[in-house]
Parts: sequence; C-alpha cells; structure tokens
Amino acid sequence: MRVAIVSDIHSNIEALEVVLADAARKRVQKVYCLGDVVGYGPNPQEVLDAARCFDFVILGNHDEAVGDRTPHSLFKPLAARAVQWTRRRLKPRRRAAPAAKTRWHFLKRKLKRRVRIDDMLFAHGTPGSNMDYVYEPEEAREVFDNGFGNARLGFVGHTHIPGIFLLDSKGEKVDYIPGEPDKRYRLKAHKALINVGSVGQPRDGDPRACYVLLRDDGTFAFRRVPYTVEKTVEKIYGTRGLDQSLGDRLLVGE
Repeated sequence: MRVAIVSDIHSNIEALEVVLADAARKRVQKVYCLGDVVGYGPNPQEVLDAARCFDFVILGNHDEAVGDRTPHSLFKPLAARAVQWTRRRLKPRRRAAPAAKTRWHFLKRKLKRRVRIDDMLFAHGTPGSNMDYVYEPEEAREVFDNGFGNARLGFVGHTHIPGIFLLDSKGEKVDYIPGEPDKRYRLKAHKALINVGSVGQPRDGDPRACYVLLRDDGTFAFRRVPYTVEKTVEKIYGTRGLDQSLGDRLLVGE
C-alpha cells in the first residue's frame, strides 16, 4: 500500500491540491497528516475540509493554538496574530452553518497526539510534544532514547525541513542526511527519524511543496511539487490580519 505523509500545510490550499494530485498520480491509497493543518496561510476552511478525508491527522501546535488550547505566549507575535486571525475565521458563531461547526469539531476533537502503526511512529514535533523541534543529531538522540519505544521508524514535521536522522546499529551514533527530492531511500539503520518537510511553508530554500511517498516495499522518497506560489502570496497580501512577510517567505522557501 502506498501512503502520502504530509505535514505543515498551514492553510495553503494551492500547495495541498498539487500534492494530493501528485499523490494520486503515484497511486497513493492513504494520506497521513502530521499536523499544523492551519496557521499562517489564507485558506483554513478549505484545507480543513480536505484534511477531514485523510486517514488520520496529528494535532500540530498551530492547530492546538487555534482551537483555544495553547497560550499565545508560546508563539512569536507574527505567528500569534495569524493564530488569532485563523480562529476568527473558523470558530463558529451561534447560528453558523453546519459546515463551520463540523470543521471546528474536527479541529477541536478529532486530531491525535501521536499514532503508532506496526513499527512506525507518527508525531508532529516529537512523540512527547508538538512544540519540540528536532534540528540536530543530539536532539534526535533524545527522541530515540525517550519516547520512541520499540518503534523503528519515526515520522515528524514541525521544522519544515526534510531530512533523516539515523541511529547506528550499536545505538550510539546519530547521523543526519538532508532529504533529496525523488531519491528512493531504503533504511538499514537501527532506528530512523524522518522529517517529511512542509506542504504549505517550506523552509529549506526550496519553495516547492514537500511530502513523503511511502511505498509498499518499505522504501520512501521525498517528493517536491511546484505550485502557483504567487496565487497564495497575493491572497496573503490582500488579507487584513495576515502579515505580508508570510507571503514573502513562501516565494523563497524560508
């Protein structure tokens, strides 16, 4: 069975649509989402409607904040303003349409903290927290030692940077490999932590949407898919409540 693993869509419907179209061309049967469905971008309703069809969605830190469950003090001002704008767009009023109530219920009640499938573990930041980042081998080692359990592969997002942390067979050394587009990986490491990158706000200098294609033979690849970035940027520029810098960063993938 082929699986698309997506993360950090951040209300970017243009990026999500091309990723789902690419996944369909690759004969994907399931879509797993590692969180941050909303936040930063201009189309939270449309992205949530699409996400409700995924096989599961992890609770990202922005999803949690929009759903009134994370103090704004944990966010930088730019992100906090985007959270507030997104909540105003999503939180239903007393006489809201059924679709608005369904989206809000999904965001508040249906997202999971982590998911375990066979020897694979899925989370947003780390298995223990959707706020913790893993940038360095030392941070990955902490994840391997605490919270990874007997899982062999872990898939996360949150940093928006695709890459692989490998723990050697002795359980001593952690190496890092940047995620190369379309290269097929078959991991022989004792354990591995794979960051699937970001669909809607890449931060590795490549503005193309990124996701992981997991094949039924156990191999996987990082897919990079171009989309009409300018269309999303124009929406952000024209939206009161979203800072223009959120559009600027999409153009350069930062």
